[in-house]
Amino acid sequence: MTLGRIGCALGRHSVDNANVTRVSGQQVGRCRKCKTPMEEVEPHLWAVQKVRDAGLGPRAFL
Repeated sequence: MTLGRIGCALGRHSVDNANVTRVSGQQVGRCRKCKTPMEEVEPHLWAVQKVRDAGLGPRAFL
């Protein structure tokens, strides 16, 4: 495991600026080390995208 992956596991992602695209008025990209999707919340401030559960988890309606 490289040091970059350990940093990503601790929450220190770094965006790959070469592959940043615009989607629905927002800039989105991926972490350059672990490919986690990220979005720009403020200029030059990136955060990991929150992915909603599509109901495929262990929860179910009874």
